[in-house]
Amino acid sequence: MDERVDGLRQVFWNPAERRLRAPVRIAAMFVLVVLVAQVVVLLVAGVEVVVALPDPVANSVVLALLTGAVAFLAGLLDRRTLRDIGLGGGRAWLAELAVGFAVGLLMAVVSVGILVAGGFATVAAAAPTDPSIVLGGGAAGVLYALIFFGGVGLFEEFVIRGYLLVNVAEGLRGAVDTGRTAVLAAVLGTAGLFGVLHAANPGGTVLSLVNIAVAGLFFGLVFAVTGRLAFPIGAHIAWNFGVGSVFGLPVSGLTTDTALVTVTTDGPTLVTGGSFGPEGGVVMLAGLAAGVGAFVLWTRLRGGDLAVDERIAVPELLSE
Repeated sequence: MDERVDGLRQVFWNPAERRLRAPVRIAAMFVLVVLVAQVVVLLVAGVEVVVALPDPVANSVVLALLTGAVAFLAGLLDRRTLRDIGLGGGRAWLAELAVGFAVGLLMAVVSVGILVAGGFATVAAAAPTDPSIVLGGGAAGVLYALIFFGGVGLFEEFVIRGYLLVNVAEGLRGAVDTGRTAVLAAVLGTAGLFGVLHAANPGGTVLSLVNIAVAGLFFGLVFAVTGRLAFPIGAHIAWNFGVGSVFGLPVSGLTTDTALVTVTTDGPTLVTGGSFGPEGGVVMLAGLAAGVGAFVLWTRLRGGDLAVDERIAVPELLSE
């Protein structure tokens, strides 16, 4: 009887690592984050009673607090170091964040530039009459946009790539031939999830799901090569900010009331993405190609290689 109980216990518990097994940890994290989110929303709402915060800032505060909560719980549940979930690296991390941001802007410029040059979009057209995200316009609105998209990019990359991808890779490590295979399988799986999570956004299509999954594949592969989340976070933030608040186009079906250069598409939806924005059209693939090329060039120029870091599938645990 004791052997049976011990056997059942080991299905859920890894005695060698003194922590829950990967599938159980992921499920527990999901439940805890849902509960923490309720507390965080109430906390921020309480703060807003005393100090009025613009909606984009309040939303970013919520996402930043949730990101911190996931990092804390990853240490508690997973016994993971920050480096193990892609957040360590000091100056190198900050440098990659800046490079990633520049590459994300490049992706947006290439995508929108192709639309304008091809006659599929018009510059200096009217702003959206019913924006999904109200930023207030002007310089403050641009700043709020950067804060808002910063919170979104940080949270999504940390949860999808930093936490989920790492746990999936670790969980698959014993079932496949190499750590490299485990990491690549986790990259592919989380990329698909990334696309599905955006499928319900306004104007979503099969093509938008595929495009966002491909973007998730790019971000995941960058993380797999560098072992850090800095570049994907920077690129993710800059892409959303560039498309939404530099050029005023929809981002995953959401529009803002603030843009440095207002652009309106008037070409076929297959190309432009229509109401979903460039992420819903084939033009996004050109932006992604530019991003991939820039990442490869940057990696080569700094003397790095494009090998997958197999250590992503091997946990670096906090000492007790």
